[in-house]
Amino acid sequence: MQSTTSQTADTSQLGALADGCGMFVWDGATIISHTGPDALDLLHRLATKDLLSVGIGRSRRTVLTSAKGRVIDVFLVAHTSENELLLISDSSNSDRLVSAIDYFTIIEDAELTDRTDQSTRISLVGPNARAAVETGMGVKIDLDDAVQVSVDGDLLEIVSDSSRGVQWVDVICKDAGAARIAESLTAVGAITVDQANFEHFQIDHEIPGSDREYGEHANPIEAGLLHLIDWDKGCYVGQEVIARLDAYDKVQRNVRVLTSDAPLIEGVKLTADSKPAGVVTSSSQLATTDDHYLSLALVRMAHLESGTELMAGEVGTRVR
Repeated sequence: MQSTTSQTADTSQLGALADGCGMFVWDGATIISHTGPDALDLLHRLATKDLLSVGIGRSRRTVLTSAKGRVIDVFLVAHTSENELLLISDSSNSDRLVSAIDYFTIIEDAELTDRTDQSTRISLVGPNARAAVETGMGVKIDLDDAVQVSVDGDLLEIVSDSSRGVQWVDVICKDAGAARIAESLTAVGAITVDQANFEHFQIDHEIPGSDREYGEHANPIEAGLLHLIDWDKGCYVGQEVIARLDAYDKVQRNVRVLTSDAPLIEGVKLTADSKPAGVVTSSSQLATTDDHYLSLALVRMAHLESGTELMAGEVGTRVR
């Protein structure tokens, strides 16, 4: 059970993420090299986005679903050089993605290398994120670019991701060079953001999280990942199930931000007039400046209207 706190969200950190450049260093994120002439074609056939059009130096985020149409993982595919891909996922469970792709690798000339334990992921978020990379590291990067460069002797992969509704750049480096890279970015104005405020920002901006809004308990449509599906790309794992959900309007839930006067507990069931209405999936323990708390939830379709009042256990909450 999560403990409650009266701590207020840090306006300087949130302001950097919204209006400047916030820097978050991940404590566990999946980093995988996928190499070989068949790697891109294989992922294209498995996942929801058209990946064949992702040329060298470009990136695209996609969803890998199960045969039942549930989310296995969401990851960024960065085409860093010929026959070399970098896969970046918010999940700390790298084995899950490696195993899922490896299961479908039969005769393809493609090899997976899990780099998670040797790599650090630094995410720069905000309208000045790409400018910080250019000023602090001397690397110009446009939207959805993926570049592999050497900076002060460190080999880095720098990847832009436009899929989350905010400017977002990931810098992937070896653990040994992470502190030096972070210092160079701080020197040009990037503001370090801690995990609590980073999660608060993602909830406020309705950015779905791994094993929270999406995972094997949810399909990508209800989990707020509709924009990561290319409907005309052809078959992928789980495609028939997801197509039926969309065509016959069978999606029963959707992601919504909730506001409450006390922090909610992740996993608590939502009710409306004592009837099931959804489940809380992410909850910030930081109060807003007006003393409210924000959460994300998978809310049943009948209760999605803004202002709808729901109960989360014994705590009253409202759909934002």
